[in-house]
Amino acid sequence: MKRIFFSTLVLLLMVLTVSALGEQRQITVTENVAYRTDVGPNTVLDMAQPLFGPQQDRPAILIIHGGGWNAGSKDDAVYRSLMIDYAMKGYVVCNMNYRLIREAPMPACIEDVKAAINWMKSNAQKLGIDPQRIGTYGHSAGGHLSLMAGLTADVACAAGGAPPTEIGRPGEWADHTEWWPVGYIGKCKTPFLVLQGAEDPLVKPELTEDWVKKMQQAGASVDYVKVHGNHGVAFDQQLEFTRPAMDAFYARYLKHDDPGISFEQLKVPDFGGSGRSKAVAVREPSLPDFVVYRPLNIRRKLPVLIFCNGGCMDTSIGYENMLTDVASYGYLVVAVGEMQMFAQHENDRPTPSSVVQKALDWVSKQTSDPASPYYDKIDAANIAAAGHSCGGAQVLANCGDPRLKTYIILNAGMGKMTMADASAKSLRNLHGPILYLVGGQTDVAWKNAQMDYKAITKVPVVLADNVNSGHGGTYEQPNGGANSRMVRAWLDWQLKGKDDNEKLFIEGDLNGYDNWTIEHKNFVKKTKK
Repeated sequence: MKRIFFSTLVLLLMVLTVSALGEQRQITVTENVAYRTDVGPNTVLDMAQPLFGPQQDRPAILIIHGGGWNAGSKDDAVYRSLMIDYAMKGYVVCNMNYRLIREAPMPACIEDVKAAINWMKSNAQKLGIDPQRIGTYGHSAGGHLSLMAGLTADVACAAGGAPPTEIGRPGEWADHTEWWPVGYIGKCKTPFLVLQGAEDPLVKPELTEDWVKKMQQAGASVDYVKVHGNHGVAFDQQLEFTRPAMDAFYARYLKHDDPGISFEQLKVPDFGGSGRSKAVAVREPSLPDFVVYRPLNIRRKLPVLIFCNGGCMDTSIGYENMLTDVASYGYLVVAVGEMQMFAQHENDRPTPSSVVQKALDWVSKQTSDPASPYYDKIDAANIAAAGHSCGGAQVLANCGDPRLKTYIILNAGMGKMTMADASAKSLRNLHGPILYLVGGQTDVAWKNAQMDYKAITKVPVVLADNVNSGHGGTYEQPNGGANSRMVRAWLDWQLKGKDDNEKLFIEGDLNGYDNWTIEHKNFVKKTKK
């Protein structure tokens, strides 16, 4: 038995929720435990057990190695590291070997996986495992075996990276559909997570997607995460995307931290933000042309920010650092444009100003639908809209909507121009406080923002100038830079009632904001009691 100590600091890049700096967590690793003794020496597993937290009724994960069913081992560094990583997250993790096809023909490996699951269940009390909370993971051939476990064994969930769902070529194996996930199309109680590289030359994405779509159409719960990359996706490539998806999947179905999260695709920009609630970007099936930035675990009702992009474009990837950071402080951000894992600006398209109404309607529906994963998790009385450049005009085109409580116009202003269905006349429809944020006189929107500021007479308005930032602002800097902090300070004041932020906007206390200026008007002075 080996006793291993790891600092959470070492795992900072791998986890969604980081424990206190310097905390040490202790686990034990037991090697080469036989889960069956009737078929030869290779049916053994390693097991990592947390020595912290509860010691009974814990969630468990079974890791199944890849290698084309004819190679590979539990001793591969990737699988051993994964075992230790998830044990550090509080799971009991078993990392198994199985009979390779040169030792025993198909379907012996499938039978071995079932035997390992049965061994975990039979020894659940001794291992401190909840037998109803065992999940599986595998990559490539192991991904196939993991999906087969979800289809033919009693597990709580099953995840597979680059998983062959059918053999894809003629021959004896193709004749046995009972050996392949494609032979089990239909409604299944087991939830699945499928991770696929878009350029995988071995496991064709079109075959994976065909299985996913057919299973979803049959009523099965299958989350699909597709990222750019080849066969190493979810093994040693694109882990910054696939590992958080796995974290969320196992948290949902094994730890039951947040059973309502319903992502179709998940991304963790900028390490989840600087706030206490690490945030993710998800594509919700009920809102496919938007990205929802949100805390992974929603523990209280969240105020909402609707966000429109520069150029009125259909992607928020240039703002995801800022939007993730805002979300990590307890906000639900609904941003225009479907999710991009990587910037693909050659495919960007302009959007109509009606996207703001679509986002607001979606938010309203979630708050009133008990079946929604966001039901009772949205503070519908506190909704803001923000937009950069042309996106700011989209906000002003919709500023009369009574559901909006406040507005943020980033590097934008109408002046004497008309854009995105908005003009200076749109300012008459404002009914809540508004923040203009510009980037100095090199910002092409600076003069128009100044004109808007002078023209607004009926609602409180602040003009904040990050003098040297220009039209592009700081949005792509880590955590969105200073502009993001200013946006969050405004939201905290207007939507969360943090009156201390009045010092920044009304008293001009710019401590921590070098090279900024702030003006304000139309605020009612508070009477001293």
